[in-house]
Amino acid sequence: MRSGLTPSQVRSASKRYNRGFSLLEVIVALAILGIAVVTIFQFFSTGLRGVRKAEEYTQALIIAESLIEEAYSTEDPEDAETEFEFEGFTATRDIERILHDEKNRYSVYQITVRVTWGDSGSLTIKTTRTIDATEK
Repeated sequence: MRSGLTPSQVRSASKRYNRGFSLLEVIVALAILGIAVVTIFQFFSTGLRGVRKAEEYTQALIIAESLIEEAYSTEDPEDAETEFEFEGFTATRDIERILHDEKNRYSVYQITVRVTWGDSGSLTIKTTRTIDATEK
């Protein structure tokens, strides 16, 4: 049974379907793909930077809290002033007596801990400690 197409019609139809992509179409597709890949890598990079900053901040907070706890545990807080370095972090602890009541025999100290790291990372925590003067 015949399909009703002449040989020239069959040839022109096969040429039309076997033509493929033009060079311009391939270049545009690669450009779009390249932009998408670069955007995805930028998102990953931003996420990793955020995770690193959060990790550094958490380490600084742990160092600061340990210095405050150490100042709470000493008998005389003024003896606990210090500065030290630990794995890229520099910490200072300053203690200042902000109130001394002779009548009721107590003193209030302000404890300030500052932790710095890298070029711009810093954390400062301030707290107070009240000591009964009869304990000293």
